[in-house]
Formats: sequence, C-alpha cells, structure tokens
Amino acid sequence: MKKLKVDVEDIAMIMDRQDRFENSYYLDTETGETVAIPDEVMTAVEDEEYAKDLPEWERDLLPQAEEIYGGSNRYIEIPTRDSHEAYHDMEYFVRNLKDSRLRGRLESAIHGRGAFRRFKDTLREYPEVEKEWFKFKSAHDREEVKDWLESIGIEMEG
Repeated sequence: MKKLKVDVEDIAMIMDRQDRFENSYYLDTETGETVAIPDEVMTAVEDEEYAKDLPEWERDLLPQAEEIYGGSNRYIEIPTRDSHEAYHDMEYFVRNLKDSRLRGRLESAIHGRGAFRRFKDTLREYPEVEKEWFKFKSAHDREEVKDWLESIGIEMEG
C-alpha cells in the first residue's frame, strides 16, 4: 500500500459537497493534493475551440484535465457522500445523547425538509453539545476518508 500525506478535512469536505454539476474533484496520488476541475475545463479538453474562451486560471488546469481525460491513474475522483449517510450520522448522534430533553428537540429538528439546517441551528443553542457533534463528525469523517483511501491502495501518512 502506498503511503501518502493528505488533508483529511479537505477530502471529507469534498465528499460532502453537492456541487458536482459544476466541478469534479480528484486526489493527486503523487502529491496527496486535491484538485478541482470545473466542467468547462473538461469540455475544453474535448473541444480546442472552447479552450480559447477560458479564463487564464482555467487554462492553467488544462494539463491536469487532459491527464484525467486520458485515463491517467495519477488522479482518482473523490466520491460524493450520499446525503442519506450524513443524515444517518445525525440520527446516530442524536440517538446517543444523554440529555433526553435535547434529544427530543433534535429528533424533531431532523425530520422533514430543512433537517440539516434545523439540526445545526438547534445545536448552536448548546455550545458544549455542538463541540461534541463536531468531534464526532470529525472522527467519523477521518474514518470514512481512511476507508476510501485504503480502497484505492493508499495509506494515510501521519
């Protein structure tokens, strides 16, 4: 297994992103860096005329995009985490709270549309519990990133 220093928080944040209609995100398996490639840059790889209209910062991404488009093993797309998984994390956290009053409030908050926003808003009223949530989420994210990396033959360094 290849050892690589990666930014776990960055990868976890990318896994949670829902803007996959605008960008694709990759892990550079040589440097450990994450790379965002806008969809218009990938379009420009397929159509040279389109590339001429790209701003300079996007043209700078063309070599990486060409390598990705060409099937290089250097760049591996970072998977998107399903929103149901994130919801299950909230459910698990809420279910294991000791404070029954807060547990009840959060159980109500996570039902229906806007559950993520209501969950965060309710947690803000309880700074100590909010800290516990962030600690829980961080540990869970780290484990998920570690599992994904191992699935592609990479061991986290450090």
